[in-house]
Amino acid sequence: MAILLFLGSPVILCGQSASSSFLQSLAGTPASNSPAHPATSTKNDSSGTFHANEGPWGKLVCFYIFLEAPMSLLEDISLPNPKTRWSFPKSQAAILPDLFKKAGLPAAFAKTLLNPKSQVLEDDMVHLFPPLEDLEAMTPAMREVIYPELAKHPINEFHANPVLITTDTVDEWYQSSKLRPDLVAKIRKMSYKRGECIVFSDLAAMMNHARSSSDARLIFKAFTRTRSLMVQLELKQGEANIEELLNYWTTGLRLRRKDIEPIMQSILDLGGVDRLGLVHILPALTRKLLYTYPSQDMLRQGILPDCHWTALNFFNYTPKDYLLDSRLATSEVLEDFKEIKPPYIYGDILFLIDSEKGNAFHSCVYLADDIVYTKNGRNLFSPWVLMKIETLKKIYLYNDNGRIQGYRHKESRSGDPNRQ
Repeated sequence: MAILLFLGSPVILCGQSASSSFLQSLAGTPASNSPAHPATSTKNDSSGTFHANEGPWGKLVCFYIFLEAPMSLLEDISLPNPKTRWSFPKSQAAILPDLFKKAGLPAAFAKTLLNPKSQVLEDDMVHLFPPLEDLEAMTPAMREVIYPELAKHPINEFHANPVLITTDTVDEWYQSSKLRPDLVAKIRKMSYKRGECIVFSDLAAMMNHARSSSDARLIFKAFTRTRSLMVQLELKQGEANIEELLNYWTTGLRLRRKDIEPIMQSILDLGGVDRLGLVHILPALTRKLLYTYPSQDMLRQGILPDCHWTALNFFNYTPKDYLLDSRLATSEVLEDFKEIKPPYIYGDILFLIDSEKGNAFHSCVYLADDIVYTKNGRNLFSPWVLMKIETLKKIYLYNDNGRIQGYRHKESRSGDPNRQ
């Protein structure tokens, strides 16, 4: 079975299209869509801290943090036009009345949208401009009919690449943000569901509620919000098996053992401290990137890192920037990796593959239990984070349209001198 790899659209907004694609193919066979181990992690206390399932990786203590793009990245970007625009191909103009009727739009609202005097024709597109009052009055059910149609056309950037809210509620997502309560209430009202995920596309409408230019940037900043896991390794004297831990977190490579054994042992020897941040035992490049946003100097490459660059450079001390080229990235997988089935181990690359067409539209690195290292989108506002596999499924496999296929480096336990 041929698997065509391409980079899927970013899951964080900002209209930064991730359009580059892998044009080569990989040989593959269907694999289980389940993580290597059941996701039965349980909350331990009111702070939200919970334990992952135990395994050869040890005891992992987890909690969630929220990241937002720094203002330094937002200073020079263009904010959305406050006037909402819906764009459809002219070839679909005749079916718009039926679409709006199916969505249950009020007759007066639909009549306004379909009035030729309020439409703009441009090349092969027809642009509609929903009034703000009518737009804000739409129900989630209406949006769930119309917005997927808008998402089919990249010109509707925030429908094609909406804000994804992976918590159970909008209020939980923005609880620690600086957004005004009235704005959170509007986002709650104007959100809709895409699979199991809450999504929001009406960024332009929100600009109408900014009180100043700085307030508009603050609102937009909140829409770059991303949730990441923070993970700590428990190292308690008399409980932690350091040999087993070292074997797992080095994939058996002595080259990496020299980097993490001293810090692990120091925690075991230190009274009163029994946790080590997982970031401290990850490879050097990953330590540098995790929880950060792409730097401006990365733009000098002419193309920003994506999920595939991130996954294939996981063990590299110095990034191989030729992996920004989709053709060469595919070649790297073909030459250096082998297809595997669960259970996965530290350092395996997981590809999310479309079941219908065989396209691999995302990749990430398996760490432990159901935790992966990932970058979701080729844009400045997509940071490097840790996520659960189940969250990635909500983001990418929302139509039950795919599966997970694992790949392992052929020299993962034989001391490849080029891998740190």
